[in-house]
Amino acid sequence: MQESKKILNTSVNLSRSGRGFDTPLILVFSVINGLVLMNACLHDPRVGYDADLHLAYIQALSELRLVAPGDSGEFFSPPLPYALPALLILLTGVKVFWAAKFAQFLNVCLSVGLTFYLIKTCRIISSRSSLAVGSLTFLGTLPVYYKTFAFVRGEPYVAFFAVVIMYYTLLIFIGKHFTTINATILGVAMGLCALSRQWGMLIFPAVFLFMALQCIRYPQWRRPMTGTLCLCLLLISLTSGWFYAALKSSYGSARTFNRSRAAYFSFSNQPIEFYVRLSAKLLFTNPVRPNFPNQFLPIFYSEVWGDYWGYFTLYGIDTRVRTFVNGYYLDQVLSTGSRPHWLETNYDTIGAYLGRVNLVSIFPSVLGLVALVFGSIGLTRRSSHELFTTNQKEVTGFLLLAIATSMGGYFWFLIMYPNIGKGDTIKATYMLQVFPFLAILVGNLLEHFNKKKHFLYLFVMGCLILSFAHNIFALVTHYSLHRLLQ
Repeated sequence: MQESKKILNTSVNLSRSGRGFDTPLILVFSVINGLVLMNACLHDPRVGYDADLHLAYIQALSELRLVAPGDSGEFFSPPLPYALPALLILLTGVKVFWAAKFAQFLNVCLSVGLTFYLIKTCRIISSRSSLAVGSLTFLGTLPVYYKTFAFVRGEPYVAFFAVVIMYYTLLIFIGKHFTTINATILGVAMGLCALSRQWGMLIFPAVFLFMALQCIRYPQWRRPMTGTLCLCLLLISLTSGWFYAALKSSYGSARTFNRSRAAYFSFSNQPIEFYVRLSAKLLFTNPVRPNFPNQFLPIFYSEVWGDYWGYFTLYGIDTRVRTFVNGYYLDQVLSTGSRPHWLETNYDTIGAYLGRVNLVSIFPSVLGLVALVFGSIGLTRRSSHELFTTNQKEVTGFLLLAIATSMGGYFWFLIMYPNIGKGDTIKATYMLQVFPFLAILVGNLLEHFNKKKHFLYLFVMGCLILSFAHNIFALVTHYSLHRLLQ
């Protein structure tokens, strides 16, 4: 019980170390959320993956009814991310553009909450500042984080609730802090995560499996653990079950989507190029569409570190009416082989920069892979020189489970809903929830460096800061509203 109290007390202490304010941690926290705020101010909310469908969803939901296929192609998406913007329209009558702009500022709040709970989770593992600073620094280097939080869609909500779920799962099942309020928060967070977008449910198998393993590992705590599990299941059903029941009733399946699926699961649903083609030269020279179509590795990598589909860094403007031409329509125009006089775009120059971003980002990418391997080794190592304490092993086990179930579910989706020759569902945004988990694993690795070889910790942190500096133009939107006024 003393250990659980120590975990709880340490997890609340975010801004102070033993010597006063934790300046590096506050600085990294402020830079990340400052950039998210900047993008919320600048980015045109009408630009994003299927942005018109998401804005149509808000408009339809403002009429206080579930959205149908005739209203928006996103009818299958849960309503939580659109609820407050729709309420704003209902109460004030503002145009959907301003409701969407309001949604972007809500994303800023979600980012603040996500980074706050990420720090709290790090405090469960270690009271040392280096773990939290390392985790946030790695997360802050990812362009996909800033790009996704600039869009009006459900993934920022999923990522936020996923981190809240992580924190309370670890607090309850590792810290043994069994209270009704903690169990209620966990259950409601899981329900709201499922009510944000279907990707959120991919973390649920990891949570339930981790709960089951902890019940087996600690039989003396089995009763409160079982009670927490049952309460969570009840709250998930009450919070989000109604929406999936409505999908089942209206469309015959709770997993309905806006395109047809394969008849059955088979790796042959996707061509061999999807799995193994890399196109290394283009990856570091011009990583934008239509290059490497439906090739998972280069597209996903380019979406993590850049803007393959053209909705954030790669932009176009129709100068006749001063409106943006997003990646989809820009590709349609450019595919004709002629460049209309009215098109203003950075297509000819941005590819080289994004190629350099991909090249520079090899370092943080390898760091993430090493962190995964280090976590797996530390989890399984049995010797007198163990890498992790018991708490660290349990946290690492949960993080690896969460990443595995999320990515496994996403691969199932890509294989069941193939788009041969294009691969437009290969988007790192869809898996935004895994990056905070990976960031903690990286932070854990950096903490190990800091304890064993401090110079190596400083070297890695320095390289991360340099990659952040080089990639800075990939972290800020080029679909800035003030560009339309020029």
